[in-house]
Amino acid sequence: MNPHGKLNPYPDLEWAKVAEFELGKTSQSFVQFVSREPKKTKKGDPYYLCNFRDQTGRVESMAWNNGDLYRMCQEWSPGEPLWIVATLSQRDPKYKANLEIIESARVLANPDQFPDFEWGMLIEASKWSAEGLRDKIFDLLKRNVTDHRLISLVEVMFAEHWEILATLPAASRMHHAIQSGWLEHIWSMTRLASLIGNHYRKYYEDLEPALQTDILLVGAVLHDIGKALELSNESRSEATYTDKGKLLGHIVMGRDMIREVAAKVDPPLDEERLLRLEHAVLAHHGRTEYGSPVLPQTFEALLLSQIDDMDAKMNAVWRALKQTQMGETEDSEKRNLWTDKVTACDPYRSFYRGQKLQPIPQKVLPEIDLDQADTEVPVVAIE
Repeated sequence: MNPHGKLNPYPDLEWAKVAEFELGKTSQSFVQFVSREPKKTKKGDPYYLCNFRDQTGRVESMAWNNGDLYRMCQEWSPGEPLWIVATLSQRDPKYKANLEIIESARVLANPDQFPDFEWGMLIEASKWSAEGLRDKIFDLLKRNVTDHRLISLVEVMFAEHWEILATLPAASRMHHAIQSGWLEHIWSMTRLASLIGNHYRKYYEDLEPALQTDILLVGAVLHDIGKALELSNESRSEATYTDKGKLLGHIVMGRDMIREVAAKVDPPLDEERLLRLEHAVLAHHGRTEYGSPVLPQTFEALLLSQIDDMDAKMNAVWRALKQTQMGETEDSEKRNLWTDKVTACDPYRSFYRGQKLQPIPQKVLPEIDLDQADTEVPVVAIE
């Protein structure tokens, strides 16, 4: 499809999505302007690090102070769509590939020039619908949580904040930073909590009290509920922090939200269960230097913090591995073996994607001479 119609000044130039950009190749594309970060070179010269994205990935561009992009990017608003002609370059393999923008136009300011533009081209979203993820979460809770009061607590929370939770990213950048990413992260964590929690409850069945899988599961669902107040998703760009979010943080706000709703649950939660749930939420970042007011000091809190950390890191590494495929096809001569450094991992590090794995050779069974064999022929079961 030609989104420009007859007004396209580059009718013969190939269109590409971010994940399709190839080093050294010029193409035209629709991208969403995410942000510009003021930086300085080693000599002290100012420049902007501009971030762009579409539904397939993200890319950066350096706006040097002696170029046209430096002036143009100051006019762009975070979240607005742009049409660009650009080339992906990488002058030093130690650094990320950089998008060199040759020409650009603001899409919303020129609607007649871009009649076929759709927001769906740019906004990266979960592959599951918000309603589908919600239903999966509640189905799992109702099959695994025995305390109906805890399920009521979650139901009230979701009902009160569904409008923002339905589209909210799980974070502004680090992990699940896509539309409905919050729900996808919660769904993934709840599945893990169910599997791992049931394993350890049975494995350490001699504990009294036993590992409280109800607390672990509901903690997995509500550990980030404070992000409904911490983050704003009003624009079509990535989530931004509210004033209250900057000053208080989602962990403290989430704990307050849980206490407020728990006070309305009838019959009320007993203090011990509420205390364990609050502690799990307050400690879910695992370490005070990562923002948790307290360290995990219950079985449930420790397990929840580990599951949260694992799910966030796995998503960040998966995204980095996917990004290394940019521009690759089955016929690509050069394969990207290493990712860029993943900032969600401490310390920052690159991950090895590696060469293509060779097919597993078919297992060859030894030939048996039936006339000479004095034993039964082995039967190979096929499952």
